[in-house]
Amino acid sequence: MLNIKNLSLSYGDKHIFEELNIEIKENEITAIVGASGIGKSSLFLCINQMIRYEKSYKLKGEILYKGIDLMKESEDNLTKIRKNIIYVSQQPDILPMSIYENLAFIARIHKIKNIDEKINAALEKVYLYDEIKDRLHTDATSLSGGQQQRLILARALLLEPEVLLLDEPTASLNEELSHKIGLMLKEHKSTIIIISHFKSQVKKLTNNVYSL
Repeated sequence: MLNIKNLSLSYGDKHIFEELNIEIKENEITAIVGASGIGKSSLFLCINQMIRYEKSYKLKGEILYKGIDLMKESEDNLTKIRKNIIYVSQQPDILPMSIYENLAFIARIHKIKNIDEKINAALEKVYLYDEIKDRLHTDATSLSGGQQQRLILARALLLEPEVLLLDEPTASLNEELSHKIGLMLKEHKSTIIIISHFKSQVKKLTNNVYSL
């Protein structure tokens, strides 16, 4: 699904990684582990090419998505491709809208049909629907940190991407919810790359582990 070849990234004089090679297999969960600040989140920005919006960066190598080198694609093409390669940040990117509109707004942009049905299904998948079904039209920023984290995960699942880039997806969740979300991801039919500091989670969920 993804083949990263000889990838080198630097910001100014600071080298983040050099000659990085990673193969991501389709419909498997791959973990990226390593110390804080070593470049795991930067790698995700490279994969979905949002790195292009960073300042003073240098990037060399290849990032092949189903044989297409993303580093050579135009921004117009990347806009379409990013629907299939979605990055869910550790910090919830909540839109200044209602809970419902945080999902519906994205769904309308991507012309998804049966929006209400699919929104409910996505919220149920992340075990959030029962908690917020009576306040879908209230401000999304009123949700707790763990609820916001699940909301942006639901928003990603709503688009049915081929590749999910998940940066500490259960960091704000209690042990029970973390376990449930982990099982959901394991059963979810897509290619998942996960950053996690939880060794037990990596061991239980992943097929492959790369250490930076």
